[in-house]
Amino acid sequence: MDDKHQHSAKHLHQNGYNCAQAFLCSYKDELFIDEKTLFRLAEGIGRGVAGLEEMCCIPILMAMITSYLETSDGNLKVPQSKLRSYACAKCLAMDFKEKIGSLKCQDILEENKKRNNRCCTDVIQIGTKILDECLKGE
Repeated sequence: MDDKHQHSAKHLHQNGYNCAQAFLCSYKDELFIDEKTLFRLAEGIGRGVAGLEEMCCIPILMAMITSYLETSDGNLKVPQSKLRSYACAKCLAMDFKEKIGSLKCQDILEENKKRNNRCCTDVIQIGTKILDECLKGE
């Protein structure tokens, strides 16, 4: 499997992007949105959305990306795809929770401290792997 998103997200996160920015910007080519715009869009949802350490931003961004690329019909007059988008997003979130241990940023940060071998960069990379498998249909 091509792991370009994992490498890109790791590089961006290690160079000062917050977790949300690193994750979202690593998909700029698939989204056809420039990196600066994605960077600006994601800035406020890092560290558990607005720094509150509540819901991790990675499952939120996975839901947004799959809705945009795969599940939303984009029908503004008669939207009919939301149940399909919810189902896909739920599946991604549950897969993330299974692999990471929680959907809550604070819990993830605590677990990272307990495991000296895991950091948020690792969590971001796991998220890209989950999303890539979904988008690839694995």
